[in-house]
Amino acid sequence: MAEAEERKVSARERIISIISKIRVPEKLIPKKIRISLEYLLINANMPFSAQEWIAISTMLGFISFLVVGFLGGIVYGIFSFMGVLAAMMIYPKLQAEKRKAQIEEFLPDVLHHMAVGIRSGLVLESVIKNIVESNYGAISEEFAKILVEVRKGRSLRDALLSFARRTRSPIVTRAITLMIEGIESGAPISDVLDDISEDVRAVRQLMRERKSLTAQQVSFLVMMSAFAGPSVMGIVAGLPNVFAGLGGEVAVPPEIKDIIKALNFYVIAQAFATSLMIGVVMYGDFRKGLRFAPPLCIGAYGVFIGVQKFLPSFLGAF
Repeated sequence: MAEAEERKVSARERIISIISKIRVPEKLIPKKIRISLEYLLINANMPFSAQEWIAISTMLGFISFLVVGFLGGIVYGIFSFMGVLAAMMIYPKLQAEKRKAQIEEFLPDVLHHMAVGIRSGLVLESVIKNIVESNYGAISEEFAKILVEVRKGRSLRDALLSFARRTRSPIVTRAITLMIEGIESGAPISDVLDDISEDVRAVRQLMRERKSLTAQQVSFLVMMSAFAGPSVMGIVAGLPNVFAGLGGEVAVPPEIKDIIKALNFYVIAQAFATSLMIGVVMYGDFRKGLRFAPPLCIGAYGVFIGVQKFLPSFLGAF
């Protein structure tokens, strides 16, 4: 079993080493975008630089363009290329969010673990080492980085603040700030850690309750904008093709053609507006809904095109 895991890890490392040789020249990437993407990849714990990730995304998008363009036409190929690029840019953010959620989930237990260790007589560095050796997922990996930084001569305060900045989590930042203030004020560290642990646990509970209360509304919005709405509009846009498939020549008025063209824009606009509404419902901030815009827009437009294209053959089967 251990040998199989080692072979899997070595194979993964070889693949990463091969992929890492593919990169876009640094001069072609705007500095602001490159730095932002570098931070995002670090937060997601992905072993790629911004140049490498953009090169991989472009290569996969080009392959998708060739395949889809050959099968369905150049327009579909362009949409496929854009969809792959959007997905590749969203993936690191989703991974970073997943990692942040895992850190927030385990943080109360880690703080309590630290409090118990300090009460038993261990120094803080030994307690951090215990966290690294325990199974706390992403937070154990982050504490390993803290331990390495401290052993290289960096102050514990700076290492903890660096950890908080990497996660980009208000909960983690608040917990680390309170921990540092407790250490610097000379308060009993174990008591401070226990208090912070209870505070984080209470905040997490409130977040779970809010998510539970908004799940039904969000599901309704997603179903309407990504499936129901595009399906109805796809049926409307596909009716001229249905009539043409019946064998008769049907003259489609120019106004109808204009409406069908407008539906292409409306499907995407509706999905984008829905993503902003989801941000308001879930987080109270429409800007946080922008992360849902690309998958919603791509999914809604895919349903619209699919229904429009396959409607004649579906009705013809009956």
